[in-house]
Amino acid sequence: MQLHLLETLRLSNQSLRIMSAAMRENALDPAPLLTQAGIEAGVLADPEGHVTCSQELQFQQYFAEQTRHIPGLWMRTGLRYRVMSYGPLGLAVLAASNVAEGLQVLGAFQGLTFSLMHYELQVEDGQAVALTAHDRDAPASLREFHQERALGSVTMFLNDMQPPRFPLRRIESVLKRPSGWQNCDALLGAPVIFGATQTRWVFEHGAGNLSLPMASPLLEETYSSLCKKLVAAAPAKDAFVSQVFDLLVRSGRGFPSAAEVATQLRVSERTLHRRLVAAHTSFGQLLDQVRHERALDLLDKSTLSIERISEMLGFSEPSSFTRAFKRWVGHSPLAQRGKKSV
Repeated sequence: MQLHLLETLRLSNQSLRIMSAAMRENALDPAPLLTQAGIEAGVLADPEGHVTCSQELQFQQYFAEQTRHIPGLWMRTGLRYRVMSYGPLGLAVLAASNVAEGLQVLGAFQGLTFSLMHYELQVEDGQAVALTAHDRDAPASLREFHQERALGSVTMFLNDMQPPRFPLRRIESVLKRPSGWQNCDALLGAPVIFGATQTRWVFEHGAGNLSLPMASPLLEETYSSLCKKLVAAAPAKDAFVSQVFDLLVRSGRGFPSAAEVATQLRVSERTLHRRLVAAHTSFGQLLDQVRHERALDLLDKSTLSIERISEMLGFSEPSSFTRAFKRWVGHSPLAQRGKKSV
């Protein structure tokens, strides 16, 4: 996924189906989360269903909150993502001539993946030596989820390129080794080093030059062309909406009013609201999104009281903040903070 295409690019529902299945296997009902993310129940049942990147990201947020207490679940969920789950992108990768070219295809169209992780092929002396990943584009509240899920999903992606096991020397992760993960090396098929400075999958010598079993120049061209069309068909997020969103994100304490934002953008307040409606959003929706993200960050990373956080987010009273937070994630701010201390 890519931030500027969140509202416009449509993705396969395969990721939702995978996460929902993982929830059911752990006696959790995904239906309320689908509703909160604005996804109709029928979309999940349709093998050809699609959702927007924004809906996918919202569901990931709710999924992460509801399953955070289950050790290793995000990694094991990642192992369910096969190359074919990515549709035309997966087919374009499999049709590449060798591993390095396949991963270059992934890099070119990673906006079609189900993650905000950014992947780059590391090349030294003309040889592909590793696939690196960073989470700078991911919301702070989802970085741990994306990092852990990637341990499974990227490893499985590589295995599908060179079945049954991709020749990995080791996997390095920025995550700290979680408790209850004693068997992760066996699950992933390579030694995992936690607490690294960056996340990457380090290849055995020459792995980048290995031919792919399904290599086909004609099919690679066909599916790469389809990937280009999918990205081109999704217009970038409205520039005016991005300006409003950026002003809200960059605000220090509290948030500017619609009138204040309009003044900064040199338009009338009426024009501000009209242009946001034309872009299928509103000032309230954008403010709600920023408040949600900032609330999670403050609860998880600070020791500020609930009352103080409520005040910083511009709520008239703590009870209003609690109601909003329950609407966002399904539980109270106090319960959210309790999860971090477990």
